[in-house]
Amino acid sequence: MQKFRQSFKTFKLKAAAFFRARGYYIALTACIAVLCTAAIAAFSVPEEPEPTPGPSDAPVAYSNDERLTEAARTPAPALPSPSPSPTPIPDFTEAPKPTKAPARTKASAPVSGEVIWGFAVDSLLYSRTLDQWMTHAGVDVASPKGTEVHAVFAGTVEAVYTDDALGVTVEVKSRDGMLAVYANLAAEPPVREGARLNAGDCIGTIGNTAISECGDKSHLHFELHRDGKPVDPTEYVLFEKAR
Repeated sequence: MQKFRQSFKTFKLKAAAFFRARGYYIALTACIAVLCTAAIAAFSVPEEPEPTPGPSDAPVAYSNDERLTEAARTPAPALPSPSPSPTPIPDFTEAPKPTKAPARTKASAPVSGEVIWGFAVDSLLYSRTLDQWMTHAGVDVASPKGTEVHAVFAGTVEAVYTDDALGVTVEVKSRDGMLAVYANLAAEPPVREGARLNAGDCIGTIGNTAISECGDKSHLHFELHRDGKPVDPTEYVLFEKAR
């Protein structure tokens, strides 16, 4: 073991002496090797692959067909322009006017004269004869005693009687169910129950038989009833004047 250590120490001393004597040459050799390696790497550039030819690089074959040459010189026919759509003409036709319902034609008055007492079922009128306020289911038309009374509608005589308040009375029912009442007539009118009358036929004359209205002017008491209820006679009959 002692001998091995002595031998290794001797080797180290010889190696150190060798590198001290030849160290310059070893370093120079290493530098030259590095420079050579770098030069080889610089000049060893890989070759680029040749580019693939595109459509523009491809060879072009030209045809000698004269028909193709003539077709190239002939301009393409122009496409026809679309004809403009005609502007619609506005409709100036006048719109039809709404048809108005025909006005109801009023019947002629049973006698000619002024209405001195009007229709009042929702209000009260003062009666000079009775000296009290009361309703009035018809109209009183002033006319001289003995003046003829005419039917306002065609119809059938429903009744002829003497009323305690309105005196001699004649009732005439029209074809559409309207009931006309003529009162304060003179005694013994010329019509009887069941008689058929035309508009304008005489049904009697003005009298003075209405006890409840005897204090007023000589007049005809006239009523209209529809469906059993009194209606305003001025809505159906044309009187000369109403107050």
